[in-house]
Formats: sequence, C-alpha cells, structure tokens
Amino acid sequence: MPKAVDFDFVVDVSPQFEKHVNSAMLRLQVLYPACRFACRDGGISIRGSSDLTEDQLRKDILHTVYREKIYVETLVTREALVAAVTSR
Repeated sequence: MPKAVDFDFVVDVSPQFEKHVNSAMLRLQVLYPACRFACRDGGISIRGSSDLTEDQLRKDILHTVYREKIYVETLVTREALVAAVTSR
C-alpha cells in the first residue's frame, strides 16, 4: 500500500476557468477530505497528505475544474431536454 506524502503546492488555472474554481473546490474537498484547498491568484492552493503523487493530484484538480465548466455550460441544454421529454 502506498505511503501518504505531505505536500503544499499551487495548481495554475487558466483565466477561462477561474469562475468555476469555487464550485470545483467544493467537489475536491469531498474527494480529498485530508486536503485543504484555497483560491490563490490564478490558481488553487492545495495542502495536505495523500497517497497520490503531486502530478496525479494536479491532473485531478484540473479535470474537476474542467468538469465544472462543462456542467455550467450544458445546464440549460440538459434542462431543456428534460423538460421536452417530461412535458405533456
């Protein structure tokens, strides 16, 4: 079993994704309860310990921010589809 490693680093987030950082951090806190996330200028600061590597955590963080962006951008379309299918 991998050994937990302490870390403290910042993941840079592109400006086009910055408005999705807060929602993504909420999801990340659920996924990684032993870690602490905070907004930093242009990124997400992460502190804690995990058995994952820093590269894997960076990947997971960026993927979560991207998923949040897609969720927000497709919400209206998904709501319209549900309304069309369920309306009589």
